[in-house]
Amino acid sequence: MAVTTLRFKVGDNWYTVEVGELTHSPVQVTVEGETFLVEVEGLPDPPPVRPRRGRTQSAEIIAPPPPQRGSAGSTPDNIIASPLSGRVISILVRPGDHITAGQEVCVVEAMKMEQSIRATRDGVIKEILVQPMDSVRTNDPLMELE
Repeated sequence: MAVTTLRFKVGDNWYTVEVGELTHSPVQVTVEGETFLVEVEGLPDPPPVRPRRGRTQSAEIIAPPPPQRGSAGSTPDNIIASPLSGRVISILVRPGDHITAGQEVCVVEAMKMEQSIRATRDGVIKEILVQPMDSVRTNDPLMELE
């Protein structure tokens, strides 16, 4: 994957931004070491994904629908979802654990880069929906909060 490194000035601050291939949206962007998937208008949607092989999620787990373009987060407030496709490397909490907003709850690896997944709100872990080494897609649910 070709990565382009750019410098952006926002106000008085300069930021180093690495932009992945602009072949389809979403595009992987790394800003000062933190990785995001961003939608880019005018790029084609990603090609269809072949069905996963190997372990499958249990039937009672239903992934939330993918966000609509232009909508602000469609994941329910009680679900911690994967912000990118990759493989779950580690899970740092257990059911019943009290967590706070911003606390690291698991790590997902994508393209040999590890992404810390953090809680968006305070809560108690009700259920962990994945295991280490599970493959996940963008917006797949990882954990449910009470």
